[in-house]
Amino acid sequence: MKKDQPSVKEAFTSSTNRADYVQSMFGSIANRYDFMNSIMTGGRHHFWRRLVAEELVTPGDIVVDVGCGTGDLSFACLKQSASQAIGIDFARPMLPIALEKAKKLSTKDKFTVTVGDATSLPIADDSVDAWCSAFVIRNIPDMDAAFYEAWRILKPGGKIAILEITKMQPSLLRPFIRLHFNHVVPFIGKIISRHNSAYEYLPVSVDQFETREELCARLDKAGFNINVVRSLMFRTITLLVATKPKLP
Repeated sequence: MKKDQPSVKEAFTSSTNRADYVQSMFGSIANRYDFMNSIMTGGRHHFWRRLVAEELVTPGDIVVDVGCGTGDLSFACLKQSASQAIGIDFARPMLPIALEKAKKLSTKDKFTVTVGDATSLPIADDSVDAWCSAFVIRNIPDMDAAFYEAWRILKPGGKIAILEITKMQPSLLRPFIRLHFNHVVPFIGKIISRHNSAYEYLPVSVDQFETREELCARLDKAGFNINVVRSLMFRTITLLVATKPKLP
């Protein structure tokens, strides 16, 4: 981590600090991001992204993947017969990796990327069929602004899908899950990513995030109709799908 970047603790003292930290962190670990995801989830993150695509995509859809990272959710949507996937991320080093994957998967003609922010998307009003994100919303300081942007760019009847680690509720497994999140993941992450604090951020961000019910309520307040609520990985992962109502 660069010396002028905030620490994990400092990242949560202001929205600016948090945005700067997240942007720097994901840029620093871009080349090891996919490998670390597979280690943390036992490879299940690919399956979860396929579930998102299956719930979200209607053949021919134009999909916006916010915080696309290295593109896996976009590629899952294209495999589900989306006509186009637009990947947006403000960690620029992620995007060349995504484009290289698109070439290997022969989807480069249907996949485009741009540097951008979830709270200010370079996309016209009412112009896309689907908005999605995987493990991104938790990192956005102003979620309401991100949901406003999703509403703005979606056509009436368009869908929004969120895959995220939500705040853990009391359960018999919670102590073991917290042990994994708070100690095992940061230790392994430090070794693999070669970033001193990247995966220390993970448990802190989850603790600071919302429960599944709170996230549903926020989407509802934004005007979306909730269609799908699924819990995965011992209720640590939430999949939500909601719809922007059609015009009367």
